[in-house]
Amino acid sequence: EGLRWVAPIGTQTRETTRDVEIGGATIPAGAPIAALVSSASRDESRFTDPDRFDIRRDEGNHAAFGFGHHFCSGRFFAREQMCLALRLLLERFPDLKLVPGKEPIFRGWEFRAPATLHVEFGADRQ
Repeated sequence: EGLRWVAPIGTQTRETTRDVEIGGATIPAGAPIAALVSSASRDESRFTDPDRFDIRRDEGNHAAFGFGHHFCSGRFFAREQMCLALRLLLERFPDLKLVPGKEPIFRGWEFRAPATLHVEFGADRQ
């Protein structure tokens, strides 16, 4: 859900190989184009209330790792890394939480990530 909500890849650039019509406009062969793939995972025709983060969402795949020929071959490795890192982090700091009022702001078009992440460890940690 985190990858759907804030996709790590915002855009993908390509070049048309032939004239193509999209939405009534013709894009000529050889034209540079950029697809906002991060918006695909917020498609309101595919996801209920797409701008809301819902860790229990079960509405099918998102576009964070691409589709078809452009599906990320590192997806399974990235998932395992993420699960391991989160498990170890939460085992070591079970009371870890975001600082209220300092929510992360994600930046970037090609690669997206928070510029800062303010957390606190609870009252019993220094």
